[in-house]
Amino acid sequence: MRKSILKGTLGKALDLTVAERLKKVDYKQLTEPFALRNEKDGAWRCEFWGKIVRSAILCVYFRNDIELRQMVDDTVADIMTCQTPDGCISSYPYELQLSGWDLWGRKYVLLALIRYFELLDPRPEILSCCCKMMDHIMSQIGEENGKTDILQCGCHDGLAASSILGAVVSLYRLTGIERFKNFAEYIIRRGCSSTGNIFECVDFGILPSALGNGKAYEMTSCFQGLTEMAMLEKNPERAKTAQKYYNALLEREIMITGTGGAKDCSGEYWYDTAIRQVRSDCGGLGETCVTVTWIRYCVRMLQLTGKAEIADEIERSLYNALLGALSPDGTHWVHVNPTPLTGNGYKKCAVDQIGAIFGTPFGGNDCCRAQGPEGLAIAAEIAVTGSGKNVTVNLFEPLESGTLQISGNYPYDPQAVISFNDPEDKILRIRTPEFLCQVRFNGKIVPFDKGKYLELPHKGSANDEIILDFDFSLKEISSPGGTGFTAVKRGPLILAEDFRGNGDKALNAKISEVWHGKKLCEYAAAGNLMNEKNTLRVWFKL
Repeated sequence: MRKSILKGTLGKALDLTVAERLKKVDYKQLTEPFALRNEKDGAWRCEFWGKIVRSAILCVYFRNDIELRQMVDDTVADIMTCQTPDGCISSYPYELQLSGWDLWGRKYVLLALIRYFELLDPRPEILSCCCKMMDHIMSQIGEENGKTDILQCGCHDGLAASSILGAVVSLYRLTGIERFKNFAEYIIRRGCSSTGNIFECVDFGILPSALGNGKAYEMTSCFQGLTEMAMLEKNPERAKTAQKYYNALLEREIMITGTGGAKDCSGEYWYDTAIRQVRSDCGGLGETCVTVTWIRYCVRMLQLTGKAEIADEIERSLYNALLGALSPDGTHWVHVNPTPLTGNGYKKCAVDQIGAIFGTPFGGNDCCRAQGPEGLAIAAEIAVTGSGKNVTVNLFEPLESGTLQISGNYPYDPQAVISFNDPEDKILRIRTPEFLCQVRFNGKIVPFDKGKYLELPHKGSANDEIILDFDFSLKEISSPGGTGFTAVKRGPLILAEDFRGNGDKALNAKISEVWHGKKLCEYAAAGNLMNEKNTLRVWFKL
């Protein structure tokens, strides 16, 4: 994986969340439920270790933070001591295993350990720990007599348990062990939901809100696993299924800010959210866990298809829904996005989830507070990617990536400059969003097709300069379904009205625009006091 050091808004947010969140986590507390196996109330303390640690691992990889690295090393060593001789790492006592969120939590432990092995520490014992853990899971789940069907495990009609598919595929990819492939095929064959095979249903044209019970985050994790299997096996039919799901989400579920989810108060279900986003009777809008999972799914689809327009969607989510969910001091994330988006909605920091629901506080942890840093680290992962002779630029904020540099102040100033002096011959591929208006390659204007990658030849002896000019004039967007609302964007940024007006220093906005007499700023800055008095608006009735 190519390393990029982001130096713009996303990079600063990543540094902030490392310093103010990831370095201040009590990792001993996160490990304790696995050491004691005392999670008897059906809660999901078991997810926090894996979610937070996998985020920290990705941050260490891209930021090379020595202090955070030591924390990660220590907590990985601690979690491995929780593995019993049968291979099990679980926070649930034996008699309750496979119920509640047990398998979901074990999945996140696996994902964190696999990432630790791949990015930070390729010792055989790390991979061996994962294999033993998976073998134990396979001794409990399957079609053979005495085993439990995965669709009968845990929550949401099997969606949560079946989302372990991605971890199974990763182990098969790393080891080539046939029994892991067979287990992945079993999960795919069972279709991830006891209410109907979600993969077959997508192929038949059934909408995401009608798949399984509609739980967005878990469902998308299952499709991510299918996509990873499609890439590994080069299976065109599964790739088509993954594409159909992506297309359906983009058309029916993803809101203007690049997130989705509604129906319940926490914004956790597919609910035709793109169509309903201007309403105020659809529950909360846009769980941050959905935002991050959507971004990760887009990354997999980008890798699968190579379509540049998918990178456009990643950028939209990163600069709007994701940055807009982070508190200015870097300590908190919102669980649900402002609801409604038509006025009087506000951002609220997530609370201690276990304390609020079960009455037993657990370190201030919330699923979205655990998940948010992962999204920021993904930005560093996909900003510049390299594969053989190709180097691909997906994000344009100031950064360094090997011998490639980007300068400027994107997405606030309408120009970015790419400098590239790799000693080898390469093809430099540049994303061309709809608001890109001109490309100059070593002083010469070059034509391009918007929405595709522009390929520029780089000779090993050259010191190339590519100047990108963007049209950041305001663009009006009509609400879906002819509901009569209008929103405004400027390049990749969705603009919003904050009740304070964007002249208030506390707003700390980088964008100040006047549209129809209304003061607008970037959505990420609006509502950043994060209280019920600090309301904002994205959709307007003119």
